[in-house]
Amino acid sequence: MYKQTHLTTKTILVIVSSVFALTSSQPSQGSIHLSLIHRDSSLSPLYNPQESPYDRVRSSFVRSKARLSFLIDRVVDGGDFQGKVQADDGEYFVKLSVGTPPSQMFASMDTASALVLTQCLQPCISCDTNQIISTTYHNITCTSSNCALVPNNACDSSNSCTFSYRSNSLLGSDVFAFETSNGDAFSLNVIYGCEYDQESTTNQNNGILGLGYHNLSLIKQISSITEPKFTYCLGNNSDPEAYRLLVLGNGFFLEGQTTTLKVIDGKYNLVLESLSIGKRKLLIPPEVFQPSPLGGGVIIDAETTLTFLAPYAYYELVGELEKELGLVMVVWPDPPYERCYNGKINDIRNFRGLIFHFEREVNVLLDVDSLFLQVEDGMFCLAVLPSPVGGTSILGSLFQQYYSVGYHLGEMLVSFQKIECEVLEKHIS
Repeated sequence: MYKQTHLTTKTILVIVSSVFALTSSQPSQGSIHLSLIHRDSSLSPLYNPQESPYDRVRSSFVRSKARLSFLIDRVVDGGDFQGKVQADDGEYFVKLSVGTPPSQMFASMDTASALVLTQCLQPCISCDTNQIISTTYHNITCTSSNCALVPNNACDSSNSCTFSYRSNSLLGSDVFAFETSNGDAFSLNVIYGCEYDQESTTNQNNGILGLGYHNLSLIKQISSITEPKFTYCLGNNSDPEAYRLLVLGNGFFLEGQTTTLKVIDGKYNLVLESLSIGKRKLLIPPEVFQPSPLGGGVIIDAETTLTFLAPYAYYELVGELEKELGLVMVVWPDPPYERCYNGKINDIRNFRGLIFHFEREVNVLLDVDSLFLQVEDGMFCLAVLPSPVGGTSILGSLFQQYYSVGYHLGEMLVSFQKIECEVLEKHIS
């Protein structure tokens, strides 16, 4: 459907060697391979060496609940723009630099965000484009068609496009230089939001790499020179130092099982038909997972760690899981946990797996370490929680771990293939 275009120095995607002082090479087959950095990795800007593994699990529950609220709010208001770049935002980061001279930062991969967003290189409460210190920065004017794509757009005194969505930003373009997974570097001219209403520089090194279904998302911006595809491999969620990968463009070819991808209120949704444990299908009506005016639907989102299910599906699953595994709930577990059990996850034996059945006969199997998290030495908790009334389900990174998840925005398909991330990169290189 789309003609493959190889990237050359004559396109807007050019290879550079000066940004990271690394040897540059041309991305193969029109694809861009980027390493993903887990937020708890020692390479992450959010790394806290004082946190224990159990501290990190607790934090993941808290962040997942906050992310759920954020996504549901945007289902209600129909928004697909990320809000402020918060100091603790992000689960998986890409290393990059912006501008000339380059300013290094880490941007979180976000499939629910419509825009690439950073903090301005010189944060301020009220600033204008004269304070943008990059020599390669260019304003997007108010009369540009791109200005019309951002919410609450307006003009400043220099006819530059400004916009606001939970923060005030300038719309501009600049050189983004990415460090690839093999240590090379390349640069790309990107239209992005430069957020300027920040009172401090504490979060100057963070940004958002929007991969949503919007003309200003990164994946749509590069679709003129390569196919509108991307895939990521999140590896083992419990190992922050594990190898992880994000591939943009032609390097990924749909393999394995492919199911229908839908975009609802700016978020990627899947058509979930039923659940089963082993060969026993749970008694959940299909309409439980369907979109409704109050929410509903099934969002796939790597920025959420946990899995959330519509209440009817959640309580049906809990009853069947506890019966299947002989689990007895700990009375009143401490927040943020919901259902917890005495013992260790490794003690669970002979579990037949929980299967998610999607449209086009696609089946995704989850084992115990995608369903439970050890929260302390003698207690583990269910990593599936009920969503609020309205029933929006979210398939987070625990659901997606051990799979490569590929998005083809031209054919509106998602693929799942169980594979190790190192093997995936060799396969598509």
